[in-house]
Amino acid sequence: MITAPFFDARWLWINHPINDERDRRMRFRKTFDLPAVPEKFEALISADSRYNLYVNGQFVHHGPGRNTPPVCGFDRIDLASYLHAGKNLIAIQAYQFGDSNYSYAYFRAAGVIFYAPGVKSDESWKISEDPGYIRAVAKGSRQYAFQEFYDCRLSDRSWLELDFDDSAWESTPGRAAGAMPWHTFEERDIPLLTSGMIYPEKIVAVSGHEPDKDWRNIESVILPYHRETPDYQLPGAVDEPTCFVYDFGREVVGMLHFIFEAEDAMDFLVCEMLDGLTPRITEPGELHTAYGGRLYPAKDRVNEHELTLPWGMRYLVLFNRGKGKFKCEVSLRECRYPLDVTAEFHSSDPLLQKIWDMCLSTQKSCMADTYIDCPTREYAQWWGDALVQSQNTFALADDPRLLRRGLRVMARQTTPEGLTYGVSPGCGHVCILPDYSAMYLVTLLADYEQTGSLEMWRELRETASGIISYFEKYIDENGKVPFDERYWLFVDWCNSLDKVKPYNFIILWGIRAAAELAELSAMPKDKTLLERCRKLEKKLLKGLDFENIAPHTAALAILLDVAPERHRQLLDELLLPMIRGNHDHPVQPDAYFMYYVFEAVGKYGYAGEIIDCIRRWWKEFADAGLDTVPEHFFGKTKQYTSMCHAWSAHPLKFFSSILLGVRRLSPGWDEVAFAPVVPVGVDISGVVPTPHGNIAVSVTWNGDKMEKSISLPPGITCR
Repeated sequence: MITAPFFDARWLWINHPINDERDRRMRFRKTFDLPAVPEKFEALISADSRYNLYVNGQFVHHGPGRNTPPVCGFDRIDLASYLHAGKNLIAIQAYQFGDSNYSYAYFRAAGVIFYAPGVKSDESWKISEDPGYIRAVAKGSRQYAFQEFYDCRLSDRSWLELDFDDSAWESTPGRAAGAMPWHTFEERDIPLLTSGMIYPEKIVAVSGHEPDKDWRNIESVILPYHRETPDYQLPGAVDEPTCFVYDFGREVVGMLHFIFEAEDAMDFLVCEMLDGLTPRITEPGELHTAYGGRLYPAKDRVNEHELTLPWGMRYLVLFNRGKGKFKCEVSLRECRYPLDVTAEFHSSDPLLQKIWDMCLSTQKSCMADTYIDCPTREYAQWWGDALVQSQNTFALADDPRLLRRGLRVMARQTTPEGLTYGVSPGCGHVCILPDYSAMYLVTLLADYEQTGSLEMWRELRETASGIISYFEKYIDENGKVPFDERYWLFVDWCNSLDKVKPYNFIILWGIRAAAELAELSAMPKDKTLLERCRKLEKKLLKGLDFENIAPHTAALAILLDVAPERHRQLLDELLLPMIRGNHDHPVQPDAYFMYYVFEAVGKYGYAGEIIDCIRRWWKEFADAGLDTVPEHFFGKTKQYTSMCHAWSAHPLKFFSSILLGVRRLSPGWDEVAFAPVVPVGVDISGVVPTPHGNIAVSVTWNGDKMEKSISLPPGITCR
């Protein structure tokens, strides 16, 4: 059977009797002749799990985008600029997790498939397992990947060269395109990731401590580290350093690259924050994130190695485990979504500017082939984060592609009762959150509000219907959906919160979002779905509980305009005192849920209070020397906490809508409001992106009088 678009190309892999695919890397080579370089040479490529593509020794791309079988994502890449007349080489390093995680679902299969004019993956390709890798060592985290151990004495990068002798490598007839578990091919619907090289700004600390005597234990590089006693000092303060802390100057996401000479092994760990000069590495009892590895050098030459998978970090901690000669050049191949940021924000207040810059860096670092909650321990797409991440994105650029990709991917992994998984694709079977399924409906509406298009709703209405069916099934006679003990009810990181109350408000939000989309669509199926939503909404309204409510429930009640006669009391007794304080409320919303609190108080005109709260609370992150914003407010932060977490970057949205003063009033941004709220004496200017083009704004002060201006692109009216 011929399967487009790969036709008669074959899935290539070599199965050995070991029958263990964990942490496995294969090498693929194919040489071919070209009489002349064509103007375009489009290649299609995919892999299960990941590939790194090289042409004539040059790195081309890391992919494919994550997907859940039976759908196989593939990339289309023009290779013309990498080719030359005569003999050419396609080289692919393929990585198989061999173990499901929070970004990949393992179906006990592996392979690479390639198709280009006159070149296809078949029995003519040469294949070899890379003997340099020490496989299946410790996990860097349970949610993502393994640490990386490599022995340069057993292998090197010469296989990427055209004249490398691969005559001893194996061949295989492969499996046909369309073979399970990859039944259906789907072309990448987002741009290729970035791949430029980034270099550390400087070495910020060194230590001359002795390595632990048992450091050769290869289970995990963090184990000997915690048996050692590094004494970190400024560079130059130690005569013969054994440990070096490199600072990239900002959060970076990509594959570390080393060129080094050493007498014995070189260990490395990554982290995002320093305590003084000491890297914040997870403690032995909290080994949630311990990304690093070990490289064994060949002593007779300069060694070069690039990691297989992207990790997130700001600091690299490098350990020389031997004596004598040691030299290392460090760089990183960036792997991020190429967000074309058209927004601008300029403030005469240095702190406001710093907060914007931190949030911008955070959001960009949390965009890969999907939205990811953080680039360190998880690299995972949690859908509860998606509404906040989408609003962050739209404050920076009119680009709905990652939101849409996520909506599609999430729809492919559901329970038999219709709930979407909380994190997908992957093995997050303990991460099924009914509140996140309700938020899936809200993000379908968010896509429509940004784009003005019902395309995603019409494509994914059956997923929406399945979610609604679950809530219809489990709502009780009192109008409440109880906590389902088979799953996880998140709502927010707040252990003192009675989560069932706000959970039912979130369900109401999702049902109303679906109803609005169904009513707008007015297709025959949507009319039936609308009726179901209206019936369910009536039941939910009857069961909403206002007794002893927390700030979370108060914010949702205001956002959903439920019981408006209570809103004044909720604001005065709960929300306003909390945001005027110091994030120490007994039931304090975390940084994530503060997005909804800010939205709620903003409805009643407290925009200035929002900016003041952000200015005080996010200042703590700036004062800590971070260039990104962490997962939690300080005081709650653990060693394993992500220091780059996109759900905390929502000041982007509020700076755009409050300080720049531009708010969308209609789907697709046909109509906007312009009402900047700016502290007296603070000058603000910037650009707000929309589907119609950019809106330019300026706010200056003449004494205590605000002078403001706005420039609109065609197609937008302002009031």
